[in-house]
Amino acid sequence: MTDPVVHVTNHASHKVCIAHDPNWDDQVLLVDGRAAKRTRCLAPGAQADVGIRLGADTEPEEYLIGVIFADGKDFDYGKAGAYQTTIGHHPDTGLLAVTDEHTIRAPSVQYSTGNQTQWSMDMTFVDSDS
Repeated sequence: MTDPVVHVTNHASHKVCIAHDPNWDDQVLLVDGRAAKRTRCLAPGAQADVGIRLGADTEPEEYLIGVIFADGKDFDYGKAGAYQTTIGHHPDTGLLAVTDEHTIRAPSVQYSTGNQTQWSMDMTFVDSDS
């Protein structure tokens, strides 16, 4: 077993923000290995690794990480759009994947996933088509 990590790359023309999901209050979200105490925004072209530390006896599961990806910091009560996601092991493939998603407003970014393994994956953000 290893800790799950999501390699996030921003290819959008504006920032992509990464935030801890408040519904996962017992989770310590890590961005580039440090606890994410506040929202962190990636400038266009920037990258970050997002993940958590797991206990030694943690089994692969569908709901491992709760994280919000947004097009601004004010996704709670402001105008920013966001994806409130759950990342874990896909029940059919066993690979790390977005296993649940709730969209908040209409984000001006969209994402794709790739290079999935059991404990890592890439998420790439680009400008939304809409």
